[in-house]
Amino acid sequence: MAKKKKGKKGKGGDDADGGDAPSTQAPPPPSMLMPDVENYVTLELNLMNWRFMNFKLRLKTETHLFTVKNALSERHGRIKDLVICKDSFAEKNELREDMKTLADYGIFGAPEDKDPVSVQMYYEFKPCDHDDPLLLHMGKG
Repeated sequence: MAKKKKGKKGKGGDDADGGDAPSTQAPPPPSMLMPDVENYVTLELNLMNWRFMNFKLRLKTETHLFTVKNALSERHGRIKDLVICKDSFAEKNELREDMKTLADYGIFGAPEDKDPVSVQMYYEFKPCDHDDPLLLHMGKG
């Protein structure tokens, strides 16, 4: 009877050797799993050459750079050629890839219940031209 049971298991698609070998890949123990702690950082966004527009923005470290750029464009309106730099305004500190997160750029925060982490960010942009035909048409009337 035992041979029939092994034969049925073999037909069901078990291992080729037909043995009941234990799985070599066991799930890691719960203590080794990474905790799901959300880290936050306060970005101190400084507009170059005009300190009156500086502001702070608190975000998760898993936030993408394009979200920061969207926040800046909402604050300033239509802008182009936006450049964001970390720590100081220099080409080597420029953040270029929009799909990277703040953590990918080396900006690490702290959990919400810990002391807040602040990072200096500098940005510069050019305002969009106001030669848009739609805007010119809206002004007449």
